[in-house]
Amino acid sequence: MRSVSRLFSCVPALRLALFVAMILALCGCGYSFTGSGPSDGTEAASRLSPDLRLMNLVRVENPTTEAWLEARLRSLTRDEFNRRRLVTWTERAKATSYLTIIIKRYTRSTSVSGQSDQSVKLATGIVVVFRITRASDGAVIWDSGEQSQSESFYPGDSDGADMRLTDQLVRRMTDLITENY
Repeated sequence: MRSVSRLFSCVPALRLALFVAMILALCGCGYSFTGSGPSDGTEAASRLSPDLRLMNLVRVENPTTEAWLEARLRSLTRDEFNRRRLVTWTERAKATSYLTIIIKRYTRSTSVSGQSDQSVKLATGIVVVFRITRASDGAVIWDSGEQSQSESFYPGDSDGADMRLTDQLVRRMTDLITENY
């Protein structure tokens, strides 16, 4: 009986020791948490060469009737690029590269309907192109091609679905830019 009580009394200490060992092991193998880039202020890995990282978000082409999309994509893109230290945002005259976001399509539809044609589950989707051009000559440096993102949701959560959809899209586009092959 005493050996069991001794075992339970050392469990918190054992947990703490295991936690510390895990943290040390993760730090020792170079793991870093999302958003914690190099501490020396250097940029993250990117397909963009360092001389093209003074960027201006020139425009968001939005042919849809969803006026909120432009402001949302601008804000999320700037925030995500800043978080990953990909570029330095600057005014158009000082930029070495330009980013254009082209919204090709935005949809919202019923994906599951009930007996009386009530929407039980809905879906929203977006198709966009991110294009980076060189400021000096307008040459396309990087083009994402048409990328789509979708999100399903229940009635009453359309705003939340839109926020999740655009957030996932911008993170995915930023992932594409940071993939170095």
